[in-house]
Formats: sequence, C-alpha cells, structure tokens
Amino acid sequence: MARLPAGQRREDFITAAVQIIAERGVHGATTRRIAERAQAPLASLHYCFHTKEELFLAIYEDMAATQLREGFHVREGSGLGRAAAGLLRQVAAWFGKEQTYAQAQLEMFFWVLRQDSDLAKRLYQVHLDMLEGLLRQGLRPDDDVKLVEVLARTIASVADGLVPQWLTFKDPVMRDTTVDVIAESLERLADAHRIPQVTAAG
Repeated sequence: MARLPAGQRREDFITAAVQIIAERGVHGATTRRIAERAQAPLASLHYCFHTKEELFLAIYEDMAATQLREGFHVREGSGLGRAAAGLLRQVAAWFGKEQTYAQAQLEMFFWVLRQDSDLAKRLYQVHLDMLEGLLRQGLRPDDDVKLVEVLARTIASVADGLVPQWLTFKDPVMRDTTVDVIAESLERLADAHRIPQVTAAG
C-alpha cells in the first residue's frame, strides 16, 4: 500500500466517514468501515483521530473550508442585507449539490447532541463563525454591525430546516421559492436597520 502524506490521509478518512455516515448513520460508521472505505490501515485512522469526537470536529471544519473554497463568497462592501440574501442562496445551492454531506451532517449532529452537548456547540459554532466572517465582508458604513450575529444564526437556522426538506422532496422549485422569500426578508430587515450617516458640512 502506497504511503500517503498525513494531510492526504486525513482527507481520505474524512471523505470516507462522511460517505458511511450518510449511508449507515453514525452507529454504522465504525472505525473499521471508515478505514476500509479509505483503503487505509485501521491503525492509521486511530493515529490521525484519537477519538470519534476529533473526527467529527474535523468533518465540520472540512465542510466549512470546502464551502469557502468552492465558492461561498460575499462582495466586499455590498451591504449586509444583500450579503445575507446571497449567502443564504449559496448555502441552499451547496446542500442541494452536496447531498452526501447534507445527510451526514444531519445524522452526525443529532448523535453528537445526545452524546456531548459541549461538543455539539463547538461543531455548530464552526459554521456560525464562517457565516459571520463572510457577512462582515459585506458590511457598509451604514450597516448595523449588531445584526451580523443575528443574520448568521438565521441563515444557519434556515439551512437546518431546508436540508431535511430537500432530502425528502428533492424539489428544486420548492427549495428555491422558500429560499427567495426568506432571502428577501433578510435583505429588507438589514435595510430597515441602516444607521443614518452624518455628512460633514460643506
């Protein structure tokens, strides 16, 4: 068996774990199955991830990094409302494309929530931090910065509801119509909270 760099081996284990969790659920994602899917020795998996919790956190971090790498973006200074609306549409489109990740995330999160509420908070915070960072890129001087956290949580909450709906119906019209209504509402909310700017007297 070819010897792979540690970083590549970790990526292989993460990909294998996501696939098996989506197929069999968390309880079916044994370390042996993950190692077999990754075509790697079981000892290598235990070397890369000492616990299942470490593996799950790595999956969430990898998911956030993948979303950023594959096109989640906000135009700098575009305005908080437009940034939130665009970001929600990007999140919905990504989960529609990456159904395996979407299924695995659902399976994994509720299992973690039952096992370790502190770890569940850490996992959820990974995505909130990513969303907040992107929204801040869109801030204009007259935007209310206090809305950033609220909008990030709202986008995450909407995505949480969209994922099971999408996996159940797989109806892009239903998904896009729902997303458009909420995206427009987020944009109006941010616009309604703009802070009047004082201009210097000429």
